Amino acid sequence: IISYTISVSVQETGESFTYTTSDTTYSFTALKPYRTYDITIAASTSIGTGPFSSSYVLVTLEEAPSSAPVNVSSSMITSTSFVLSWDPPAYEDQNGEIIHYVIDVMVQETGAHFLLQANTSLLNLDNLAPYRTYVCVIAAATSAGSGPFSDTHTVQTLEDVPAGSPLNFSVSVTSSTSAYLTWSPPSYEKQNGEILEYVISASVLETGEDFDLTVTWESLDLMTLDPYRSYLFSIAAATSVGLGPYTTVVSVKTPEDVPYEPPLNLSASDVASKSAVLNWKPPPINSQNGEIILYAINVTVQETGERFQLTSTTTNLKVNGLKPFRTYVCIIAAETSVGRGPFSPTFEVKTLEDIPDEPPVNLTATSITSTSFDLSWDPPPYESQNGEIVLYVINVTVLETGERLQWTATNTTLEVTGLKPFRTYACRLAASTSVGLGSFGPEVAFQTLEDVPSGPPTNVRYIEISPTAIVLLWDPPAYEEQNGKIANYVVKVINNQTGETSQMMIPGNPELESVSIGLKPYRTYTIMVAAATQVDIGPFSDPIIITTPEGCPNAPPHSLNAVVLSSTSIDVSWVPPNDENHNGVIIHYTISVTVQETGDSFQHQTDDLKFQLTDLRPYRTHLISVGASTSVCPGPFSSEISAKTLEDVPDAPPTSLEIVPLSPNVIVFTWNPPPYENQNGKIILYNVSVELTGAPDTLMIQLETAGESITFNDLKPYTNHTFSVAAWTSIGIGPFDNITVVTPQSSPSAPPTNLTVNVTSSQSAFIAWDLVPLDQQNGIIVSYTVSLTRSSGSSQLIETTETSLSVASLLPYETYLIGVRAATIAGEGPYTDPVAITTPEDVPDPPQNVTAEDTGSSFRVSWDPPERANGILLNYEVMYSIPSINLVQSGMQYEDVIVVLPAENTSLTAEAEPGLTYTIMVRCSTGVGYGTSSTAIVYINTPPQNKVLDSPAEIAGLAVGLVAAAAIGLAVAGVAAAIYLTKGKGKNKYALSQGSAAGGPTGEPNALSFKNEAFGAGDAEAGLTESTAPIVANEESNL
Repeated sequence: IISYTISVSVQETGESFTYTTSDTTYSFTALKPYRTYDITIAASTSIGTGPFSSSYVLVTLEEAPSSAPVNVSSSMITSTSFVLSWDPPAYEDQNGEIIHYVIDVMVQETGAHFLLQANTSLLNLDNLAPYRTYVCVIAAATSAGSGPFSDTHTVQTLEDVPAGSPLNFSVSVTSSTSAYLTWSPPSYEKQNGEILEYVISASVLETGEDFDLTVTWESLDLMTLDPYRSYLFSIAAATSVGLGPYTTVVSVKTPEDVPYEPPLNLSASDVASKSAVLNWKPPPINSQNGEIILYAINVTVQETGERFQLTSTTTNLKVNGLKPFRTYVCIIAAETSVGRGPFSPTFEVKTLEDIPDEPPVNLTATSITSTSFDLSWDPPPYESQNGEIVLYVINVTVLETGERLQWTATNTTLEVTGLKPFRTYACRLAASTSVGLGSFGPEVAFQTLEDVPSGPPTNVRYIEISPTAIVLLWDPPAYEEQNGKIANYVVKVINNQTGETSQMMIPGNPELESVSIGLKPYRTYTIMVAAATQVDIGPFSDPIIITTPEGCPNAPPHSLNAVVLSSTSIDVSWVPPNDENHNGVIIHYTISVTVQETGDSFQHQTDDLKFQLTDLRPYRTHLISVGASTSVCPGPFSSEISAKTLEDVPDAPPTSLEIVPLSPNVIVFTWNPPPYENQNGKIILYNVSVELTGAPDTLMIQLETAGESITFNDLKPYTNHTFSVAAWTSIGIGPFDNITVVTPQSSPSAPPTNLTVNVTSSQSAFIAWDLVPLDQQNGIIVSYTVSLTRSSGSSQLIETTETSLSVASLLPYETYLIGVRAATIAGEGPYTDPVAITTPEDVPDPPQNVTAEDTGSSFRVSWDPPERANGILLNYEVMYSIPSINLVQSGMQYEDVIVVLPAENTSLTAEAEPGLTYTIMVRCSTGVGYGTSSTAIVYINTPPQNKVLDSPAEIAGLAVGLVAAAAIGLAVAGVAAAIYLTKGKGKNKYALSQGSAAGGPTGEPNALSFKNEAFGAGDAEAGLTESTAPIVANEESNL
């Protein structure tokens, strides 16, 4: 029996199918649920097929329908119900007996869902909400479950009247004649349709008036209300079906407004000069628009235009504080709490006369002489006259004597004569009406003009102050003779010896009349005094005669002369004052000397006409003057003359010596001049020297400069230097001062000496050197840097504080240039001349990039030279190991093949046995020996393409090779082993992979498996298929 033929037919549809298998079992797939299948089977040999068996009936189980009901529709739609109908799914999709239907209904507006079940394809849905959109889907169900839902079917219920009233109904009074009404639609579930309009019902409580308003929006600004009225409002919503319920009534009252009309019948009574009573009636009741809380009366004074306002809460008002003889124009308005209504027509009230409230103003005097003046004034201000002015009265007081006078006038001017010169007349003025005299105004003083005094000063006397000065005193003329203010006094002085006369004008002083008079000593004088007003001078007093005593000279000596003798002495000479300036006998002379540069001063006295000044400071300017003295006192000094002592050498060195380093080789030496008092002349230059100490040979440098600093270049770094400086005048050099400093450190100016390098191995060397010469260290050596430069140009720097160094990181067979430099804290010096070394050879690194490829009946191994040869390459050694073919029966055995090639070769071709595995490694050698081998690679030679590996021996042979390759790969630290399989003319690269725990093609755990995704139909015909082949190749997999 080589195969079986299975015949299958479907009772419900008449379909039939035929299947062939070599097994005695067969699994059917893709059957239809809830179908009856008739199955018969026949066997076949190589000759043919035998008879079919008797029929075997198989009924598949039910499943949920695979499609939804169709032709969903709705009918009999009202505001709360509709009928839903549909057809079952197509028979081929029912998959069993339909036992019921599941209807999922969603309310589109709210998102609410509810599920219904029907045993037929018709369902009546009631108790629904009006004007809602219902989205329905239907699924059929068998005993196995529900199938998919149908496409959505949408049904909208009809509208109805709203079930609720509008929400949030509020009325806000916005003014006395307007209100703002706002509301929200009824809640959605109570709208029952589209709200088309709102009806507002309103009534006025005070009048019983009713009215309705219809609007289509959710607010209303009602502008036609009456002030101070109570209104009742409610509102209902309407759909196309009808009007819903009204809201609860909202009550509001409009506020008050201003009255529309003024008070009536304004009149006056009880009118006096300063008061009157006003009377009126309220506005008409229908124009009040609220409670009248106040009356406002605006009053204008007709004569002055003055305005003021009065208020009252009653209908009459007594007005006090009015002005007499005024016409008051009144208007009145009523007020509610909101504001004021219109004013009434004007009404006039005139008060009676009274005495003036204020006196006349602007009292002035003109045409004033010493005995008369003219007075003029203005009437009292109009608002203060209180009637017609009929008389003016002037009360007068003479301030100097207290005398009182009274003058009258009927107009506003008056001429007054017979007055006294320079008298003050204080006047007060009042006006009178027919009622009486008003108050007097403030006092205004007028003064008559001055005249010349009619008498001299009295009680003339003097007090002696000095030989050259007296104080002259006197009293003013009698008051009645002054005739004005004494502005000045005139003092006349006559020198009786010479007849010379002089006059002094002294300002008048009411408290003390005196003057200091400068006279000459030993003189006789006649003195008189007269008083003067601004008009002229009066008569002189009787004369007095005085004689002055001896005094001081009033002039200095003259012709002063000075002769400089040396740096410390000067001769001074002069001539006495003129005789008229002696003022007595000259008893001695005083010489005053001031040193201009320092401000020091001193004096000498002598009775001679010359004097020698000694012990002076050199090169100083001396300011010299001379004064004469009598027995009474010294006279003035003469004008100063200048004399300068001669120069001398400085007697002190320069000061503030300072060294400013600019670099280790350059410094700036600065100083200040010697103290001024020690310079003794003009410093013309400085002598500067520098001495080098601490060196084998002491060095001295001397320079001269006119400045106060000097820069030294090319100094020795890190060396003691002593800098000295002294100042010169034209006479000679002064003393030296010095400062010693150490110049800063610098980098060494020379390298270390005696560099030696001893190569100790292929990777190490010992390097040693001596110190930098002491005179070229330029500081303290703090470190050394060793430079190792390879032939490629790359370099390595090693820092140390010692004078030797062992280096253990060199490369074999490499040429190095080695140099050393020293460093101070200031920097690094130059390198030594390089010393060249070459390290010895060593074994080479392994060859790189080892590969193996198929060349037909052989394989070719290729490689690249090692990364570092570490010497001269001599040859390559290629080793490949072949496992024994009887590995499975007797354990793992290998045959090793070693091939040695010259260093010029980088490949090897060797014969290959089909089905064997080769493990390949390569190494190379120098004169020292062989280096390490390359990483092992594995090469597998596969049989020809048309050879079917289906015998146990052939499969075992290949498996042995694979197992061996895997073992070798794991032995070299898990490195993936590349496997090369050959199939006919094509070449594919593969990698070893491990089967899953569930087993590979053999069904055993950890069996080796392969998958070749490149296999095609031809491979299947050869017996290599995914389901049956023992070896499956997977391109580019990993171990």
